[in-house]
Amino acid sequence: MLLSVAYPKLSKSAESLILEFRRHHDQRYVDVIDAHWTMIFPGSSEGIGEQQMQKHIASIASVSDQVEFCCRYALVYDDDSSDDYYIFLVPDEGFSQISKLHDRLYSDFMRPQLRLDIPYVPHIGIATSKDPDHLYELAQEWNTAGYEISGVIDSLTLCSYDGVKVQDIQNFALQNNKREQVAAPNP
Repeated sequence: MLLSVAYPKLSKSAESLILEFRRHHDQRYVDVIDAHWTMIFPGSSEGIGEQQMQKHIASIASVSDQVEFCCRYALVYDDDSSDDYYIFLVPDEGFSQISKLHDRLYSDFMRPQLRLDIPYVPHIGIATSKDPDHLYELAQEWNTAGYEISGVIDSLTLCSYDGVKVQDIQNFALQNNKREQVAAPNP
């Protein structure tokens, strides 16, 4: 099945911190895929061909800016489709830009695949467990440590997932355009 992710560009220390944490607490997925933001979820591309997905992602990437982000919070998240719980690093900065990029990817022929019953929460998954209390304690430790994970999303990657390992198919660069911020007038 096809999916799209954005691999974050991180400092070496942030990359090492996340990898080490995942090696201890995300054993189910640490060897399946590197740290990432999921942009098009596995399963939502069912019946859509690889070439059609390549063209769609290329089109969105060509008009989308790179996203700077900073994650300062680890959130425990319940997977309604299974008995798993996760710890997600969620962005304080970049949240709306990542969400809008996700929304653009679910436009056109992908729109019927968008699950409106599950809110999109931009995240980098760092732990998986069936024990929410254990994850809550881990998240509290992470949050108390005061980690700031900053980086850039500079591309989208089309991938395939065979149930065992995610394989990258093609990478699509995002634009490096800094747009001037315009403040809304005060009423």
